[in-house]
Amino acid sequence: MIPYTLDVALNYSSGSSDGLPDEAKPDSELATLIPTPTEWVTVLGAALAEGLDWGIASYLIPPAARQRALADYSGVFGAGGSAGISITYPEQRAIFEEGLEDSDSRAEFFVQRRHHHGRAEPTTEFRPSFLWYFDAIPRSDGSWYYLDDAGRDHELVRVRRTAGELRIDIASLPLRRYLAARQRLLVVQLNRITRLDRVPSPKIEATEHTDLRHFSFHSGDIHSADRPGFVRLLGKQVVLPLDAAPETLTRPHPSVQRFPEFTIGVDPGSGQPITSTCDPDQLSDYFTDRGTPHYLTRVYFRRTVLNRYTSQPSRYRISDDRLSCLGFWSIAIGTNPEGMVEVYLGDLGRDLPTEERDHWVSFNAPPGGGRDDVRYRRDILGEWFDGPPDPLRELFAARERFSTSMTSLLGKPVYNSWNPEDQIAFEGLHVPTTSEQGEADNLILRLTKGVVDYLDVKALRQLPGVSDPKAASINCLDAWVTASSSDNENLIGPLRLLQGLRSTGSAHARGKNWNATLVRAGLENLRPDQQFIQILDLTAAALNGLAELAESQGQPEGNSSPGST
Repeated sequence: MIPYTLDVALNYSSGSSDGLPDEAKPDSELATLIPTPTEWVTVLGAALAEGLDWGIASYLIPPAARQRALADYSGVFGAGGSAGISITYPEQRAIFEEGLEDSDSRAEFFVQRRHHHGRAEPTTEFRPSFLWYFDAIPRSDGSWYYLDDAGRDHELVRVRRTAGELRIDIASLPLRRYLAARQRLLVVQLNRITRLDRVPSPKIEATEHTDLRHFSFHSGDIHSADRPGFVRLLGKQVVLPLDAAPETLTRPHPSVQRFPEFTIGVDPGSGQPITSTCDPDQLSDYFTDRGTPHYLTRVYFRRTVLNRYTSQPSRYRISDDRLSCLGFWSIAIGTNPEGMVEVYLGDLGRDLPTEERDHWVSFNAPPGGGRDDVRYRRDILGEWFDGPPDPLRELFAARERFSTSMTSLLGKPVYNSWNPEDQIAFEGLHVPTTSEQGEADNLILRLTKGVVDYLDVKALRQLPGVSDPKAASINCLDAWVTASSSDNENLIGPLRLLQGLRSTGSAHARGKNWNATLVRAGLENLRPDQQFIQILDLTAAALNGLAELAESQGQPEGNSSPGST
């Protein structure tokens, strides 16, 4: 379909818009109303300031009702969006009207703004199938967005508010895709009255009537001493559906499969990269030799390929063997001895959405540094092989064990309830993808907050050996460990290390105390990413040790909390 452009074609039978103020002329308003928009469509508009008389409404019609809808430029769709009971005569039969259809005009409700008699904030309501089609997600400001197959956000509904007006806009292409799926047209109605200091003479009378729109522009006199003249622009514009094949409309967002070439090796003679498609249907496997690389060919990527995922922990999860996005997609990954991300060639084509493959191509690197032996033994040799421990899984398990054991000992939770954003950030902890200090600093802050800052100091002050009623959380644990004749250095030292690194560098200006803290912990000769992994190990060991101490003491029989009388 060729993009539609519109020349304003009002036919003046009397007067003209010459001499009118710019805000009163119809041309600019009409120019925004086209049948095949590609950006945004205003589907609802209302004046918010005194003295403004302007509004936009919209409704749906079947294509066969277009001529009827455009027969008149007036006739605001008022029946939709309001339920009630009507009585038929002479039968006097009560009929409940849902407010979603208007049989007289063959119109269907699409959007409205309800004001709730001033008892609550106004709400904007859409036809349910519109939001359901996109599985749309609301925002607090009244806007909506949806996710594509890659789990990426796409704006669907936006709210624009100024001192004078409110506009509800819908992204044009998704809207027109919905219209195509439902085989409907959208009728947008405009009513704008502009007051003038004088009555136009001669009187303005103009119309435009095509098979896609019907507008009237006219002037009048309200016989008022204060701005007696006015001009009014009133009419309707049809918005057309996308010209799309029916089979493509089963999905609310289009997706064209692309299988880029990835580097899988290097030609030893020329030094040029050897590449292959990742289309699984074109790759060989153990059952079919297509003369192409094998599905399980290892492909390698710089670890920074994961940065886009680690920066959005509410959306993506990364473990030592898998990357996943909500419920949309998931792909198995590994790490070779040089820290490169390893993925099977066929998995890139089968498990990654098209949009993600384009991202991964830019981080593709020739093979180097050996294979991920754990994956090889599991996937290729079929061995039951645990491999090295995952420091993040160890940390999360240790925190949970510590929380459970201490809660049992104290008779109350040892951690305060999560703030949702902090919980997302903590659960999104990951092994650093770079050796940059900034990334390690961010991870240390999140780790310290989740392990130390969320401790309930009031509960910890009930531990045996705590005598200071104002003791801080780590001091409470230190006093308890001392009273229990346990290893303060290994059980409390890592927690103080966390706080020290946060206080001397991650959260404040880095000074000489930062280096001193690293030296005391034996971390000064490690890269920032290596330091963080070591800190994870030390913290998990400390939490497990504290949990073991709590389990050994147990809940005193008959007491709800130790130290109570």
